[in-house]
Amino acid sequence: MTLRRHPFAAVNLISDPVHGYVELTKRLGRDASGAAGLPDEDVAEEDLLDSAWLQRLRRISQLQSARWVFPTAEHSRFTHGLGVMHEAGLWGRSLYPSLRAAATELGAGPVPSEGLVVETLRLAGLLHDVGHGPFAHFFDDHVLAAFAAPADPRRPDGKRLSHEDLSQRIIEDEVGPLIRGIRRAPGAVPERDAFADGESVDPRWVSFLISKPPLHDPAMPVWVRWLQPLLSGVFTVDNLDYVRRDAYLIGVAVGPVDVERLRRYTFIGERGLTLYEPGLGALEMFLTARLFMYQQVYFHRTVRAIDLDLAEVFGSSIRAIFGDGSPAERLAAYADLDEYALLHQAARWARGESVRRPGDPGEPGDGRVAPDVAEAWRAILLRQPHWRAEAELRATYEDGQRPDDE
Repeated sequence: MTLRRHPFAAVNLISDPVHGYVELTKRLGRDASGAAGLPDEDVAEEDLLDSAWLQRLRRISQLQSARWVFPTAEHSRFTHGLGVMHEAGLWGRSLYPSLRAAATELGAGPVPSEGLVVETLRLAGLLHDVGHGPFAHFFDDHVLAAFAAPADPRRPDGKRLSHEDLSQRIIEDEVGPLIRGIRRAPGAVPERDAFADGESVDPRWVSFLISKPPLHDPAMPVWVRWLQPLLSGVFTVDNLDYVRRDAYLIGVAVGPVDVERLRRYTFIGERGLTLYEPGLGALEMFLTARLFMYQQVYFHRTVRAIDLDLAEVFGSSIRAIFGDGSPAERLAAYADLDEYALLHQAARWARGESVRRPGDPGEPGDGRVAPDVAEAWRAILLRQPHWRAEAELRATYEDGQRPDDE
């Protein structure tokens, strides 16, 4: 009798300061897969991670302009995506029993194997930011919002372009074949982690999970709909990672965040994703930590001052190096548009290179900017913002009220 090869032969471990170890499936040959009790496969998570679109996220910062205020805020959307993938997998395993039970009791249709559900969530976590441009959400506000989202019956008419829309295009059109080829989630129990015969992850499920607002897709399985709040809600696998990751890597002490208690007390019920009352304390603990990060880091006065300077020149700078077209219609060119490209060009402008002469309008995509844009970049790169905080107002939210301007 020959012992079956341990399935961890098909899993890599990535060291992570927040989660300890992040698992990642790696592809084995046919003989090695069979010896480990795993299905034949042509694709594993490592192939997706090594794709050009995922590797591009190494060149998109997690904290945008905060890097000029907090010297250790140098982590990327790539490492954040790995963390969200890991967190999503933990939630998938924890929720699977109640997901299956709720679907049976409510007649909500079949639920696939645990491995498929877990892996669908992991891929949504890994890919949720894949459409981000330089300076992430800043790019959404000052570049993407000028364009209409691609026509799609799943989206409302008139929707403006966002990084989620680009992520959906990339997921379905660019890395979709890789997603469909994956056959298992990482783990030590092949019977649990491998997909059932004939199962595969539909890229449209992943697109739906990361959509904000949720895509209108009548064909979407109920179990996918129930899990969508994990990527868009009060507490999500996204913010449960970035609050802890940003605090740790910046060196800000936010106090304990009991994610495990929150996870243990969350289940799928009649209303979908539900938090059992004993978990409220853990939720309050997390929301307090998140609020602290917004007060001390994300909305720091100097960070906001730099943002105000950036806002004046960001759109024209992107047009100078990318042109006037919508990134949704130029994905190949968009793949090369990252912060390395922008900041390299900005440094040249700050030195007086590729600066237009007064009266020269230039052409979109010619790499040149007006003198005032070049001067603004010089001030930004040297941490000399023109704006200063005069006063600070903290608005409180009580009894469901919100400030008039929100």
